[in-house]
Amino acid sequence: MKKLKELWGNNKVLIVLGIILIMCFIAIIIVTFSFFLGGKKGVYGDRLNDIDKHPVTNNIKSEYVTNLESEKSVTKVSMDTKGKIIYIIINFASDTSLEDAKNLAASSLEKLNEDILSFYDIDFTLKCEKSENSEGFTILGAKNVAGSGLVWNNNTPLESEE
Repeated sequence: MKKLKELWGNNKVLIVLGIILIMCFIAIIIVTFSFFLGGKKGVYGDRLNDIDKHPVTNNIKSEYVTNLESEKSVTKVSMDTKGKIIYIIINFASDTSLEDAKNLAASSLEKLNEDILSFYDIDFTLKCEKSENSEGFTILGAKNVAGSGLVWNNNTPLESEE
């Protein structure tokens, strides 16, 4: 016991620092294991937990595509769901104006039920090929769950002037 008291008296600072170092090392190991090995969640975390309560069935997709393809200015429509995002690609006839295409895409949201609109983000890609009468366009639009309308981003390639 006398040796322990003598050891403590001579090396108080080193012993306290050693104990702090050991506690920090244990904390680092615990945090590392909980961060890398502790979670049994999926790749997307818990964002997709309720996705089975709000399905986008093939029936909903085919109805939406059929309704849009019945428009005379639309040539092809595709609708795909990945996670909580619905991707819609609409190809237009070459004589369609950009504003008409935007209006058609915005009005097509009414064909989806409120349950889908309040759960999924929606991304539109509107395409029109270049022709003799039209310059053509490629434009992207998005509707966020929390947003009230579509936001457009013009991605039409520009030709450089020589």
